Amino acid sequence: MTLTAISHDVDAQRREAVAVLIMRLTLGIFLLLWSVGKIVTPGATVRIVAHFYGFALPEAAPLLIGLAELALSLALLAGFARRLVYGLAIVLHATSTFASWRQLLDPSGIARPGDDLFLAGVPVLGAFIALYLLRGFDAYSLDEWLRTRRV
Repeated sequence: MTLTAISHDVDAQRREAVAVLIMRLTLGIFLLLWSVGKIVTPGATVRIVAHFYGFALPEAAPLLIGLAELALSLALLAGFARRLVYGLAIVLHATSTFASWRQLLDPSGIARPGDDLFLAGVPVLGAFIALYLLRGFDAYSLDEWLRTRRV
C-alpha cells in the first residue's frame, strides 16, 4: 500500500482539512481552559507546580504563565505560526503529561478517584503530535488565509 501526502480528490481534501480544523479547535479549547484556570485560580497553579515539579512559584508567576499560555491558545485556535505554535503546544503538554508519570505508571494510583484523568493526557499528547504532523493539511488556518491573500 502506498500513501500519498496530497489527495487529488477534492472531497477527500475537504474532509482532511475539516478533520485537522476540528483537531485544532478542540485542542485549542483544551489549552485555553488550562490557561484561564491559571489566571483565575493562581493558588491552584502554585500547589500543582510544587507537587508535580518540586519547586515554589513566585506569586505573580501563575498570572504570567496563564497569559503566555492564553496567547499560545489563541494562536493555536487561529492556526497562526503553525510550525512554532503547534510545536510549543506539544512541548507544553508533554511537560505536564510527563510530570504526572507517577499517576500514569502506578496501577494502584489509577484506581484512586480522579487519578484516572491523568490518563487522558496521553491521547491528548498524541493529538497534539498528530496536529503538528498534519499542519500542512490545515487549510482553514490563519496562516493559510494570509498565504492566499499575499500579492
